Amino acid sequence: MTHADSLESAQGASARVRAVNRAIGAAEQQLRARHPWLHRQDAIGLTLWLGALATWGLLVLLFLRGALSPWLLVPLAALPLSVLHELEHDLIHDLYFKPRPGLQNLLFTGIWLAKASLNPWARADIHLRHHRLSGQPGDVEERLIGLGVRSVPLRLLIAFLPATAVVLLPGIRRDAPDWQVIRGPFWSLPRQIQRLDLLFFGLPILLPLAWVAGVPHARELYLCWIAPNVLRHGCIALMSSYSHYYEIGRHDVSHQNQILRHPILWSFQLFSMDFGATHIIHHYVVTQPFYVRHLIRHQAWQALEASGARVNDFAVIRRANRWDDAPPAALEAAA
Repeated sequence: MTHADSLESAQGASARVRAVNRAIGAAEQQLRARHPWLHRQDAIGLTLWLGALATWGLLVLLFLRGALSPWLLVPLAALPLSVLHELEHDLIHDLYFKPRPGLQNLLFTGIWLAKASLNPWARADIHLRHHRLSGQPGDVEERLIGLGVRSVPLRLLIAFLPATAVVLLPGIRRDAPDWQVIRGPFWSLPRQIQRLDLLFFGLPILLPLAWVAGVPHARELYLCWIAPNVLRHGCIALMSSYSHYYEIGRHDVSHQNQILRHPILWSFQLFSMDFGATHIIHHYVVTQPFYVRHLIRHQAWQALEASGARVNDFAVIRRANRWDDAPPAALEAAA
């Protein structure tokens, strides 16, 4: 490809990206014009946060009183916890209470304790990095959930038992030397938070063992708190990692994601708030709450497909997230 051809290709890609951005923005404006209450974004976010926590608490109460079986508790509890995950993501992008960091931290804390996962302040760092380096070796967030890993069994293990992602850390640290796994002095607040993170990551393994060993309340803690989060995290990790592409041209938004919306994925989408089908929209416009993104998805899909976005590219599993079978150097040269 000559320099002139490369320049023309880049200009064409930029025009397609702008067209998609305009279509998504127009769809949101039309939606908000029809439903003015959507402008009360802070109130919506707080209501969803309180509603999700209350719903989870009610399900736990019903289970503890014997009115709900474990087989219903786990999937039902995973749903409000999935809403909390989306709220956390929106908060990372300052979509609620931007002028009030204290309130943001309160919401973050509730979400962190409910999800029993990586703390939101550390996640904010690697998520904003993900937007800068999506599809690159330094994309820590996606690589920690399996981006670029060819082994499907390993990706399943990492998705449902996040602690096993430690096997990926040496390679990630080599490719992202500026990313710090451990932050702060030994007795600092960040280090104390990280110690709780380690406990949370160990609970999916430790609590079942404690349950088998007859430790009091281990069964209830696992079924009410950890098992729904294992289900939630596994579904969103698989939808996220397989909807992203790896080793693409840097800043090439049009090659960062695909649309995963095949009917066979409905159960994964259910517990990840339709993530595989709608996350690509977020890469084009980051200022939309997750519920707006869901409501305008059909208009966004039309624009995305017209621009060449891929839909249900299941061969990405065989290609380990690569755009095609060309070597990475060829992809970078073509970008």
